Amino acid sequence: MSSYTRRDWLRASGLLTAGLSAGLKFTKAATPTNSVQSVFINEFAILPPDLPKLRARLFANENPHGIAPSAREALVKAADLGNRYVWMEFAQLKQAISENEGVKPSNIMMSPGSSDLLMAAAAHYAKGGGTILTSAMTYDDLLERAEKFGAKIVSIPMTKNYQYDLATIKAKLTPDVKMVYIVNPNNPTGTIVPPAELEAFCREVAPKVPVFMDEAYIDFLEPADRPKLGKLVAEGQNVILTRTFSKIHGFAGLRLGYAIGQPETLKALRQYTNGEFAVSITTLMAGIASYKDVDWQNHCRTENTKARAYTAKALAELGYEVIPSYANFMLFPIRMKPKTFENQMFSQGIGIQTREFGGQPFCRVSVGTMDEMVAFVETFKKVVG
Repeated sequence: MSSYTRRDWLRASGLLTAGLSAGLKFTKAATPTNSVQSVFINEFAILPPDLPKLRARLFANENPHGIAPSAREALVKAADLGNRYVWMEFAQLKQAISENEGVKPSNIMMSPGSSDLLMAAAAHYAKGGGTILTSAMTYDDLLERAEKFGAKIVSIPMTKNYQYDLATIKAKLTPDVKMVYIVNPNNPTGTIVPPAELEAFCREVAPKVPVFMDEAYIDFLEPADRPKLGKLVAEGQNVILTRTFSKIHGFAGLRLGYAIGQPETLKALRQYTNGEFAVSITTLMAGIASYKDVDWQNHCRTENTKARAYTAKALAELGYEVIPSYANFMLFPIRMKPKTFENQMFSQGIGIQTREFGGQPFCRVSVGTMDEMVAFVETFKKVVG
């Protein structure tokens, strides 16, 4: 693949910054970085004409099983409403979310995916300068945008288990901190913060500074294992949760997401987006059906868990240590130059991501169907020799 192909058609989701942990041998392992030192790839770029035909599309954390049949049916029916603006229909989905999360409909704001919400938060909390606290390495979309808008990003090294170091983040709170940003499950590591620790952290920090939780992959956790942070919002805590339908619901190309927070916070964020007006009626009606289709969500979660476990086991048998993941992707160190490894995998029809942290090359592979993961493992064996 050409340099253009890697840098212009897929956005790298890792925070390429010094300071993760001694385990990754970062050159500045003991000190947090004050800037986002990342390689960014425009995820909305037009695909290059030389894109190889892929046997396994494992680079974008998509749901390989597609949308629910119930969502497809609702989408087709809603096409007849395409001449109308979306208005009252949002109440149906907000009501379902509010009942599930224990919040009021006024605590919910819909959007086309969660990317708009990340950009809104970046613009709002970077206004006038100040600091955003986070951890390295994590999903950097909000961080990169906030830095461009004038914020200072302070990224705390992760723990040896690749988790957010909440204790150190709390210790770094200063009057100029505008927001704490946490991705859970985290991208690209796939790790989670234990729910009890996360709730305790939010209860202590949110009264001082907003805590922004990017929960794009939360649906890959079993319902009983998920942090119940909606109750903090219901109590009036300044916690902001963002969710997307792009992952377990399979809406990456349909675009639907939402934020949960205090009404005044959502009002502040709304001024930076087109908000609900940007969601199509077809996507919305499909989203309502998908949200209520628990059986399909369970099916996708089960298939993801099986394929992820198979791949982790196969890699372990080859002597590669995969960071334990709770999402639909895995990150593990490789023993080849990232570009070389990536090119060889793509040349054999296996699309993956590579990145480098502190001199250590990594592969981040999305979890596809079982057939795709078998193809990935077989090709991996050939490439690494």
